[in-house]
Amino acid sequence: MAAHALNTAAGFAGADRPASLMARLQAWRARRQERARIARELLTYTDRELFDLGISRADIPAIINGTYRR
Repeated sequence: MAAHALNTAAGFAGADRPASLMARLQAWRARRQERARIARELLTYTDRELFDLGISRADIPAIINGTYRR
């Protein structure tokens, strides 16, 4: 009984864990797909279009990672 109470209090209950894991997996997959979409779009632009946006090809990885600063 005490072990079950500790596991439940710590958030390790058996029923909660798969849903949480599945939600985290879906969120990770959604972020990955969004990053891939951004990369595909930016890589289709010409150098002139990127220049008009104020970025270069070297900035694309930082933009995708969310670490780009102007």
